Amino acid sequence: MLKMYKRIIAQFLIIGFVLAIAGGLFAQEDSIRQETLSLEACIAQALKTHPKISIYNYKTDQKKEKLRSVTAEYLPQVDAVASYDRLSYLPQAKQRYLGGSNDDYQADVVVTQPLFTGGKITSQKQSARYAIDAAEQGYLAAKEDVIFGVKAAYYKLIFARDIMISKEDLLKYAELSYNTALDLYKRTKTPREETLLRLEVQVGEVRQELITAQDGVKIAQKALLNAMGLDSGGSIEIQDLKDDYFFVEDMPIDVTNNYEILKLSKEVKEADEQIKIAKSGFYPQLNARYSYGYEWGDWSQGGDTDWIAGVAVDFNVWDWGKTKADVKQAKAYKEELQSYESLLSQQIGLDLESARLKYESASKRFEIARTSFEQAKRSLDLFESRYRDALVTSVELLDAQKAFSQAQVNYALSMLDMRLAKAEIEKIGGFGEYIDERTR
Repeated sequence: MLKMYKRIIAQFLIIGFVLAIAGGLFAQEDSIRQETLSLEACIAQALKTHPKISIYNYKTDQKKEKLRSVTAEYLPQVDAVASYDRLSYLPQAKQRYLGGSNDDYQADVVVTQPLFTGGKITSQKQSARYAIDAAEQGYLAAKEDVIFGVKAAYYKLIFARDIMISKEDLLKYAELSYNTALDLYKRTKTPREETLLRLEVQVGEVRQELITAQDGVKIAQKALLNAMGLDSGGSIEIQDLKDDYFFVEDMPIDVTNNYEILKLSKEVKEADEQIKIAKSGFYPQLNARYSYGYEWGDWSQGGDTDWIAGVAVDFNVWDWGKTKADVKQAKAYKEELQSYESLLSQQIGLDLESARLKYESASKRFEIARTSFEQAKRSLDLFESRYRDALVTSVELLDAQKAFSQAQVNYALSMLDMRLAKAEIEKIGGFGEYIDERTR
């Protein structure tokens, strides 16, 4: 009986220990979920998990392997070759190897070393280097795009949260006004019933606006998670930003620093090497070759070894215009890239100028909105105080509340526009990054 009690007690202790550990794990997971992330932390997470970053990492790896493949063509190539032929008659030169058999077995090791390829291998190697450079610029462009996406989603979440807070404030004012009017109505039958009903309707409208604003926050949270490359089914909390919307005017920003343009310039150089590769078909190909092998005709009689060493020249005499067409195709591709590079430079220049104008417009609206917000807040406080003393009408208080709410929205919207325009300028100029693990 004592042993049974001890066993039961031990089982309870084990269960309690397991539950304690599980509870600690769940608490740790909840604390992770409830962690408030900064903009830098969101960007760092996106650079680790976003699929677009992985795609361009793989592209760069492909180009590097291509360079290794081309470099190997400089080196001697070793091949093992085995063959069998059935001869209709036995040449005298073959009798030493085959005896009296018409079966001809051969096993050789062949070493080939390119001596002259018309510049083909050299251009292939240089083309592969430019391809790596273009892929790396593509990675940087993709990174800037991801960073901009995170910034935009982060700023929009802050805006949605500010709108929600403004609706919460407005609801407090509306409920306070209604409760004050209801108290006056009960005591003095003023204001009139229709005014009281209007205030009640105002409270209902603000509550609906608050519900919409709360849903807007949830949607903005999912958009931020998606921009970070995470599952949008979760939730995220972010930190506030302070005065991050001001732009440093002396920061040098030029479209020539744009990674998309830099990527295209590398691709143009790569295309130039492709032209040289195509032109190499007009030149003879010179290779040194050495072969060592064994030849026999019958397994029971054996055979003999032989070797060959020499130089082979391969010159294309007539290919029905194939090489010429390859050269024209490579030139047309280069001209296509150059035209696209010119078009992209114009478009990015226009985008940069547009972003600057949007920032200037938003900054002007911001100064006005900030002043209007302060004035609307002061006005509402005065109306609230005088309304409690029955010195202003309910309609006047209602107008003051609406003006304050709209001033809050305008203030938050001007900050959002400044932040988005600033982020766009930084992206175009290649200054949007915060953290890059690859460059550490």
